[in-house]
Amino acid sequence: MAQLVPFRSFRHPSRPGPESARSAGEEGSAEDRGEAHEDAFAALMQRYREALRAFTFRLVGDPYVAEEICQDTLLKAWQQATSFRVEAHLRAWLFRVARNSAIDHLRRRRPCTEELGQGHPDPATLPEEEVERAWVISCLGEALSRLPPVYREVVELRYFQQLEYAEIARILEIPLGTVKSRLAYALNRLSKILREQGVDRC
Repeated sequence: MAQLVPFRSFRHPSRPGPESARSAGEEGSAEDRGEAHEDAFAALMQRYREALRAFTFRLVGDPYVAEEICQDTLLKAWQQATSFRVEAHLRAWLFRVARNSAIDHLRRRRPCTEELGQGHPDPATLPEEEVERAWVISCLGEALSRLPPVYREVVELRYFQQLEYAEIARILEIPLGTVKSRLAYALNRLSKILREQGVDRC
């Protein structure tokens, strides 16, 4: 399984190393400011790591592929750190790049059939209410996996990542109206699938 490398171990490619800095006569305070910027950006990346990985996993259905896409996306962002002026730009960019990578993967391979509910504790060891909740979550995961990726991703961004419609439109590079229509279709389809599975409500 790919291991995510701590971003503080990277030196941004636009900044010279300590030896180069000294040979160029840079002041220590300038390097300190650069390192502070790197630390701040690394913290920002960490903030989105889990959300990005969860988003990618729900698209590709494979935790190992999701991990690789997440790591590649974060590394690309790190290499382009100076191009992001505000946090919102970074967030939209991260999800857009991860989404495109996930789609490329799905085009190359058949989608994984692993259910999102897999990996929950043994129902026999859980109280009745928790068993019912785990069952509902499993049904929801299966229902989501039956949606085409273009509909699954809007559900993920809206309800799991809690993004606004306008930001989803920027990430997916589609009109705002298309976001709303895809979401409406996805919710209607999910409702039908869940009813077929005997789930009246989540």
